Amino acid sequence: MSGSGDLLGGLRVLELGTAIAAPLCTMLLGEMGAEVIKVEQPGKGDDARYWGTLVKGESLYFLHYNKNKKSIAVNLKSERGREIFLKLVEKADVVVENYRPGVLERLGLSYDTLSARNRGVILCSISGFGQTGPYSGLGGYDVIVQAMSGIMSVTGEPDGEPMRVGFPVADILASLYSTYSILAALYRREKTGEGEWIDISLYDAAVSAMGQWLSIYLGSGRLPERFGNKYPLIAPYEPFKARDGYIMLAVANEEQWRRFCSAAGLESLLSDPRFRTNQDRIKTENRRALEEIISATISRKTVREWLEIFWEAGIPSGPVNGVDALLDDAQLKARNMFQTVEHPRLGRLEVVGSVPKMLKSSVRVRGPPPLLGQHTVEILKWLGYSDNEIRSLESDGVISCQEKIY
Repeated sequence: MSGSGDLLGGLRVLELGTAIAAPLCTMLLGEMGAEVIKVEQPGKGDDARYWGTLVKGESLYFLHYNKNKKSIAVNLKSERGREIFLKLVEKADVVVENYRPGVLERLGLSYDTLSARNRGVILCSISGFGQTGPYSGLGGYDVIVQAMSGIMSVTGEPDGEPMRVGFPVADILASLYSTYSILAALYRREKTGEGEWIDISLYDAAVSAMGQWLSIYLGSGRLPERFGNKYPLIAPYEPFKARDGYIMLAVANEEQWRRFCSAAGLESLLSDPRFRTNQDRIKTENRRALEEIISATISRKTVREWLEIFWEAGIPSGPVNGVDALLDDAQLKARNMFQTVEHPRLGRLEVVGSVPKMLKSSVRVRGPPPLLGQHTVEILKWLGYSDNEIRSLESDGVISCQEKIY
């Protein structure tokens, strides 16, 4: 399924972003066809340009979150730099930023200022704790929010330390909430002609992901605890060690339980009162006994042998993959989840593709992540600046360029 039309063709998005939350949001809009202009600090740019593994001076971390964009390097602390940005705002539909609350106002770029230049502009502000409340002035990186939201309290082994999730889940959730909020505000603008100011908090987003545990606590008074790879609500619903690796089982209802027992040669468990229903199986002693029985059985075959058996029987299961295994995964290849782009410094670059697949519209990686200031000259000329004006801006430190104007 692959369409040809651009869902957001003609939409222009400005990004004042660093790290993950704002850059991921605008990257997703870019995959849907929006033109994304990343506005960065001259000589420095996004902090993530210097994070993690560098290849030829380029951060592989940064590359993932900044596909589908152009980069203009402008000093927003200078009067002429602010005017460049406001000229861009006049031609933009959306501005996405993840500065700490108050920074835009100090730069003279508050929502009121942006709206005065463009009544229909939509500003999406993403921050650790939002624009209001007693924590609003605090810095809020993903790991801080994972800790404060309770995510770490339910992650890790029962007798171990609180543990963070292995990817920036709070940042990613905030990005997704931002993206759909922007699309909703655009829909509203079609009817009213008015812009909007969207306030997204990583903390709010992370707490929303804890909703099931909050619901259980509010309704029962039971405080959830860390449970490692086991799931306290369902059994068996965890990884088991096969002869050559681990396989994950997710037996989520009684029909699947019957099919699992038959496929695994464990039919005797069906008449065992300890395992008759899921409510029986999740009792602590019963669960421990069930795990011992299943572990002994699973250890007799390889992961591939068990997957052939379980998939044939319609039992939800899968291998515990490493990152390297994903590149050769037949399902991911069939879904075009890896694409190739041409990077100006790294050359041919394989990147993670787009999640949505649509029949009549195209959602895809449209270009590589930009070098810092790679498109400064192009964008300034589009705004009407002459070569002499661009040279002056560069010599005065208002902008930086990859392309020189002689």
